[in-house]
Amino acid sequence: MVWIMLGQERKAREVLERARRERGFVYALTGALGKRTRFQERSTSQLVVLAKSKSVTVGRGEGKEEGVVKPEGLKLNDDTLLEELKFDKEGGETDIGERDDKKEDVPEELRDIKPDEQPQLSPLDQIILLAEATIKDAFSPADTLTSEEVLPFAVRVISDQGKTNWQIYTHALLVRSRIEVHRSRTMERGVLQMQTVVDQVVVDTTQPERVQSQEKEEGEENGVPEIKISVDGEEAAPVDNKPKSFFPAAKPSETAPPEVRLQYIHALSSPPRWHLESELAYSWAGVGSLVSAMEIFKRLRLWAEVALCYASNAAREDEDGRGKDGEAKAKAILRWRLFNKMGTAPADSEQDPDEEEVDLDNIKEADYHGPERKPPPPNAPRLWCLLGDLENESKYYERAWEISGQRYARAQKSLGEYYLQQKDLISARDAYKKAVHVNRLSNELWNRLGDISLRLGEFSDAAEAFGRAISTSDSNGGEDARTWSNLGSAFYSLYIERIKELKQQKQNGVQQEPEAAEDDGDEEAPEKRKANDPKTLLTQSLNAYKKGASISHDNWRIWDNVITLASRLRPIAVSEVLLGLQHVVRIKKSEDAIDIDVLRLLLNEAVLSVEKPADSKGVYEPPRGSTERAVVQFLETSVVPLITARSEFWELITRERVWKRDLAGAIDASEKAWRAAMGGGSGGGGLLPGSNSSVGPDGKSKNWLEDKEAWAIVVERTDELVSVLENYGEEVHEIGSKWKGKARLAVRSVMGKGKEAWEDTEEWDRLKVLLDGLR
Repeated sequence: MVWIMLGQERKAREVLERARRERGFVYALTGALGKRTRFQERSTSQLVVLAKSKSVTVGRGEGKEEGVVKPEGLKLNDDTLLEELKFDKEGGETDIGERDDKKEDVPEELRDIKPDEQPQLSPLDQIILLAEATIKDAFSPADTLTSEEVLPFAVRVISDQGKTNWQIYTHALLVRSRIEVHRSRTMERGVLQMQTVVDQVVVDTTQPERVQSQEKEEGEENGVPEIKISVDGEEAAPVDNKPKSFFPAAKPSETAPPEVRLQYIHALSSPPRWHLESELAYSWAGVGSLVSAMEIFKRLRLWAEVALCYASNAAREDEDGRGKDGEAKAKAILRWRLFNKMGTAPADSEQDPDEEEVDLDNIKEADYHGPERKPPPPNAPRLWCLLGDLENESKYYERAWEISGQRYARAQKSLGEYYLQQKDLISARDAYKKAVHVNRLSNELWNRLGDISLRLGEFSDAAEAFGRAISTSDSNGGEDARTWSNLGSAFYSLYIERIKELKQQKQNGVQQEPEAAEDDGDEEAPEKRKANDPKTLLTQSLNAYKKGASISHDNWRIWDNVITLASRLRPIAVSEVLLGLQHVVRIKKSEDAIDIDVLRLLLNEAVLSVEKPADSKGVYEPPRGSTERAVVQFLETSVVPLITARSEFWELITRERVWKRDLAGAIDASEKAWRAAMGGGSGGGGLLPGSNSSVGPDGKSKNWLEDKEAWAIVVERTDELVSVLENYGEEVHEIGSKWKGKARLAVRSVMGKGKEAWEDTEEWDRLKVLLDGLR
């Protein structure tokens, strides 16, 4: 536990492994088929801890049934989730089936153990399991996967069929509660279970000794008279300023004696009472019960949290007025902590404000506008920042920064946000620079500084800030896609600036100095020159966007940036362009999502420029694993099913099929391109057009009988269809010598409909030439 508190994961695991070996304890986190919900029909793999002690030792207060005392474990009582995982009874094997590597997954000693019928563990072995859970929780990302891995260790201790020490069982309940308070289905049980544990600890440590309580209880049972005080014939209520329990207090017979509780206290490293209470208060606040949380914070004298509870109640004010004047009370509490009361002598300010008898329900903000308390109270920088948040005053943030000795990063962060509200980007940038100078491991601060630098056009500083934000994230993918995307934007902006500089130098006739001269006296010159190289900057931008896209798979905008940058490299990054197009098509599922220019570039670079074997016959299939095969498959399986109205896509498919020597497919694609341009869509057969509207490259529907650009596209597709039929029609068995008739039908159809509108145009003459060549 000492190494865990010091943050030394490796040493903590070494000590834990040595303890496990000396104890001869065997355990494994594995899977078993079971059901989690009441309505689940099929069993799925559930995480479970299989554990077996070498020998079970009996501790004090643990051998007899009547000597076993454990805190109350609350029931879940959920209409969907089962109280406990229901594992398959047939065989009880873990979810490793009959694989050949079964021996490698589960230790030999555990293979015959059923998940729901496990043997009793020794108390020290139970502590080892809880220590393993603590290590996983302390040194893993705070996400649902970590919670799923930690929970089975606590469940194994809680569900132990034998006798468990009071303190060990309590610690296991706490571990389970910390996980369940973050889940909607188990939130209620998690908070109430933590409340139950805290009640026993708090009440037992504030009431008289259990021995006296036991004697008193026995005396009442034996009929010994009890002396009571009465006033005017009425019994006076006993004075009790001690904290009360949320649930009915446990009787002395329902709790363990001190010697049992303290038996494993050092091995468990259980949290102290004040820590448990504060954790409970934060849990109540997390589920929205601010009143319950506030009462605990008041008792612990956590005045900043009390003020936050009042302010949160004010933000949630309802018709009944539960949050009425909450913000004013929050300000009053903060001012009470930071300022003297009006009319108070300065010498009185040396008194600790905690020692003052102040009625928080009647405290008024106007009473505390006197001089500042000297010395300032504990946690004064945070109190100043909270007061600044409530009153929106920058001077309070500056005061917090001054009192902290310029070490409180939160003050500069709040000051930066204040300047951003005032549209003062320069001051906001300076504030965040001071914040990251103090706290260099906060990826949030680095991210915000990068955002501001981007808006100011300081792209080099922005790239450095986003790079720091990524490096300060945890090593398990804690950085988000937004950070990587912004880093890519910063590098791309630097690339644009560098391109402009080089163009300007070329226009001004400025020649770059020779590399040898640039390297004189500067060993870092080659690295600087490489960092400023446009190709390097563009590659860095592309890599950043790729990383962001790998984190956020369904963000088509990031994938679109990957496509754009990959297509600008020379030679183009074919695999990255293809990967980006595949994901954009997967996400948007529309032909409008595809950039026709990028698709044409990809086809030219990856397919049409590749030489085919000269001796191949029939339809050519590119080799497996080749780039051209991947592009061809993408066009045929992903693009073709999406084409509905844009003829230029069919034109690309025609060129791709001609390259493959799929002549029948090329003619079919060319016909569909012609029909799409004419407005007939892509379905059906024959050459008769449908409506007169077609979709242009800009994605807008236009009537080619009225729009000149659409008319030009129709003529272009007609010319392409005639060319394809002329070149390859006779080689296709289904067409043969009929190609000329099909071509004439297409040309005459266009001329017949467009004669009145376009007879005197250049495109009309082009159609006449085509028709003359087909006679």
